[in-house]
Amino acid sequence: MEENDVKYKRSFNGEITVNEQNKMNDGETPDKSKDTTKIYFFIVAIITLLATNVYFYVKYRNSDSQNVTILSEKSQMESELDRIEVELDRVTKENVKLTEDLKLAQESARIKIDELRTKLTQNELDRAEIERAQQQIIQLREAVSKYKKDIEKLKSENALLVSERDSLKVSANSAIAKADELESINHDLEQKVDVASALKISSINVNALRVHRSGKESSETRAKRTDKLKIDFNIADNPLAKKAIYEVYIRVIEPSGNLLIADNNIFEVDGIEMQYTEKTGIEFSNDGKLYSFEWKGFEEFKSGTYTIVLYTSKGTMGKATIRLS
Repeated sequence: MEENDVKYKRSFNGEITVNEQNKMNDGETPDKSKDTTKIYFFIVAIITLLATNVYFYVKYRNSDSQNVTILSEKSQMESELDRIEVELDRVTKENVKLTEDLKLAQESARIKIDELRTKLTQNELDRAEIERAQQQIIQLREAVSKYKKDIEKLKSENALLVSERDSLKVSANSAIAKADELESINHDLEQKVDVASALKISSINVNALRVHRSGKESSETRAKRTDKLKIDFNIADNPLAKKAIYEVYIRVIEPSGNLLIADNNIFEVDGIEMQYTEKTGIEFSNDGKLYSFEWKGFEEFKSGTYTIVLYTSKGTMGKATIRLS
C-alpha cells in the first residue's frame, strides 16, 4: 500500500489527518460549505419530523380529549333523559282523567325522549349536535315541568269539583230528606184535611109516613100502616168541604138487624167495600139547607126499631133511628 493511498482521519483531539496535512502542504483547502449544507439538511429534517410528531400527538390527544368529553356529556344527557322519563311516568300514573291538551303534551314529550335517545346512541356526534341535543333536553325538561304543573292544577280542580259535588250531594240528600219529611207532613195534612172536609150531619130526623088514597101524606107510628120513611137532614158548616154534588149512600137496617138491599149495590169507604140500601145525590153549597130523602121499602114494614145510616165515600155522615109499633 502506497503512502498516498492511506487516509488518516482527525483524531478526537482535533488533529489533522495526513491527507489533509498533505493537501494543506500542497496548497489545497477542504470543502467546508458542502459539509455545512448537509448538517443543515439533517437538522431541518429532524426538526420537521419532531414538529410532525408533536402535531399528530397534540391532534390525537385533543381528539381523545374531545371524545372523552363528548362521551361524558352523552352519558349525562342520557341520565337526564332517564330522570325526565321517570318524572313523566310518575305524573302519568296519577289517577287523573287527562284533557286532550294534556294527552297531546304527554305524547309529544315521549316522542321527543325517544328521538333524543336514538340520537345519543349514534357514535359520531360533533360538538354542534351535542349542543343542539342539550338545548332540546332543556326544552323537554321545561315541557315536562309545565306538564307536571298542569296535572297538579287539574288535580286541584278535580278535588275542588269532588268537594263541591260531595257538598251538593249532601245538600241534595238533605233536601231529599226534607222533601220526604214535607211530603209526609203534607200527606198527613191532606189526610187530615180530607177527613175534616168530609160532610157531617148536624141534625137528622126520620119520620114514618102513610099515603092516603087521596094522595095526602100523614105521620104514622104503626108499622103496618107505614108506606115509606122520610129522612130530613142538615149538613154541618164545613169551609174545607168542596162545593159540589156528592153521592149519599143510605143503609137501612131492619129491627132484626139485617141490612135491607134489593140489588148487589156496592160502594167503597176508605178502601173498604160496603153494601148499601139506596143512594141519592145532593148538591152541597155549605149554606145549611135542609135535605130530604124518601125510602118506600122493599116489603111491609115490621114492628121494631129501624136504623138509618148515611155515608159518603169519605165515611159516615150520621145516623138516626125510628121505632114502629
